Amino acid sequence: MRNLSMLLIVFTVLVALSFAQEKPAPESQKPASDVRSDVRFSADLLDKSIDPCNDFYAFACSKWKAANPIPPDRSSWGRFNELQERGEYIVRDILEKASAERPGRSASEQKIGDYYASCMDESAIEKTGIKPLQADFDSIAALKSKADLPREIVRLHREGVDVLFGFDSGSDFKNASQIIAQVDQGGLGLPDRDYYFKDDPKSVELRRKYVEHVAKMFVLLGDTDGKADSEGQAAIEAKTVMAIETALAKGALDQTSRRDPEKIYHKLTDKELAALSPSFDWTVYFEGVGAPRFDSLNVIEPDFIKNMQEVINAHSLQDWKIYLRWHVLHTAVPALPMAFVNENFEFFGKTLTGAKELRPRWKRCVGYTDGDMGDLVGQIYVAQTFGAQGKERTLAMVEALEKALGQDIEGVSWMSPETKVQAMVKLHAITNRIGYTDKWRDYSKLQIVRGDALGNSQRANLNDLNYRLDKIGTPLDKREWPYPPMTVNATYDPTQNNITFPAGILQPPFYDNRADDALNFGGIGAVIGHELTHGFDDQGSQFDANGNLRDWWTASDKKQFQERTSCIRDQYGNFVAVDDLKVNGQLTLGENTADNGGLRIAYIAMLATFAGKEPAPIDGLTAEQRFFLGWANVWCQNRTDAYQRMLVTIDPHSPGKDRVNGTVSNMPEFREAYHCAANAPMVNQNACRVW
Repeated sequence: MRNLSMLLIVFTVLVALSFAQEKPAPESQKPASDVRSDVRFSADLLDKSIDPCNDFYAFACSKWKAANPIPPDRSSWGRFNELQERGEYIVRDILEKASAERPGRSASEQKIGDYYASCMDESAIEKTGIKPLQADFDSIAALKSKADLPREIVRLHREGVDVLFGFDSGSDFKNASQIIAQVDQGGLGLPDRDYYFKDDPKSVELRRKYVEHVAKMFVLLGDTDGKADSEGQAAIEAKTVMAIETALAKGALDQTSRRDPEKIYHKLTDKELAALSPSFDWTVYFEGVGAPRFDSLNVIEPDFIKNMQEVINAHSLQDWKIYLRWHVLHTAVPALPMAFVNENFEFFGKTLTGAKELRPRWKRCVGYTDGDMGDLVGQIYVAQTFGAQGKERTLAMVEALEKALGQDIEGVSWMSPETKVQAMVKLHAITNRIGYTDKWRDYSKLQIVRGDALGNSQRANLNDLNYRLDKIGTPLDKREWPYPPMTVNATYDPTQNNITFPAGILQPPFYDNRADDALNFGGIGAVIGHELTHGFDDQGSQFDANGNLRDWWTASDKKQFQERTSCIRDQYGNFVAVDDLKVNGQLTLGENTADNGGLRIAYIAMLATFAGKEPAPIDGLTAEQRFFLGWANVWCQNRTDAYQRMLVTIDPHSPGKDRVNGTVSNMPEFREAYHCAANAPMVNQNACRVW
């Protein structure tokens, strides 16, 4: 049940964010095939009353949207979620079989089965109450001075509690073959630093409700002196938490700034780090947390560490005890009685994202098990769902897309031959990881105790922390994957110069072995192209073929590149996301650039596949028309206004409508395919193109 902290997952560029939300379903077992039945593309879903040249997204998705309202336990519902739900039923079946105490269970089955069974044992959790937290609370209460904070934060970080800052390992941006230590901002309860400072009425109201939520959680904990909530002990404690988190947030970088690799790479010696916050004993922390010895590290945000020093000094020891108790409580919620779970959902589910109901317990427990032991579950999942044929066909499509991107690079008029040589070197160096890892993680040191839900979570957090910190000072191992194979996602990592496509996404509606090539090129082909293009977007283009942060562009080419990406930034920055909020064109620039480049090179690859033959229309739709429908079909979605407001602040992806319409409007191939007039809304008069 790992805490989702503000720790940087360095430049793992995601295709889509699911935020671990699931669609509700009957508690009775539901065959996975039933879940999948409505995922495939059908021409019957097209709304032919809408002119595709006026609003292609509405033409492709309005019927799907009407037939797929947001489930009450969700804040959004889209095609990614459909596929994710299918995977959840498969994983539930795996976990329920593994949780049955029977002779002959393997060590892996024992771990994932007992973890899941402990999470599902609600009666035992209710009976135990908050007793599992008492040791943490006693340790915090025993602090004698602020000089004791480093040692206490060690203990909490090892349990997975996100307090004060984050400590992890990651690739050295200037020497990507090596893994180094990194210190990052952290310790906030709200999703992003901007939540603490925006002054619009909705943001002000959200902060007020957050403080009310923290107070209610303290009341459930027993922190009450009988006074009214507005002046009682719990209310005072909640205001203290808010004051400390707001003060910490002042030194944090916003999400848009964190997209710039130069702003999040500051390699310092351990002594230089200590000078940033001299009253915090970093030696005590590093030795206590179990990190290998090192003499330099990436201090991702030095100003945050400087500010942290001031915040520590400005607040009393008693204030810090309150702050630490809150984060212990907040992290432990999934393994606490339902009163805590429900109150947590009231704010983080209903208020923050607009969900109406809590997810069924089994779905939450599936998510927690996947999060803490994904590779153990993944090995069984792969054996049941992913065959060699799927991997071979995907690799063939990747090869076609790489060839198309190479042709595109060679053909662009704005790039000099000198820079093109470097771009081709990088393209040819990209490695592909398809389906599942060749190196499964070892969980032999992790102890899972049936009936100890919170303890299992804490031990899993410690096991994962040790796994990550043990990498410090070692060579990069590209065989290690960033997530388990059932993940419905795909990524490009510029520090490794590789793309990852897990088995979870290599299924309908993205890839369908029963569909025609045009539809598949528009779906998974464009997603593959998207990930390849990330190597040449505004972030990825700053890293070379070996994953090092290095400028390989001529000054003239870089200027041309920035002018072209600014066109995309301005185009998407004028799209309205919700209410009065527009898409953040700079925050979403990398994803929008990858969408535009990915769809274009997928189109090139499709034409190369069709060379010498003209595919017959299907359902009255030409191959070119079906290609663009394959793209639109992937991004059909419904979202609550509250959730969309949150994503405008923290998500580097544009809403589905803008991902579809913004991209096709930049392609003359779309205009030709649908015979659009030159002044049609889906024809951008100032078409943007980088790749």
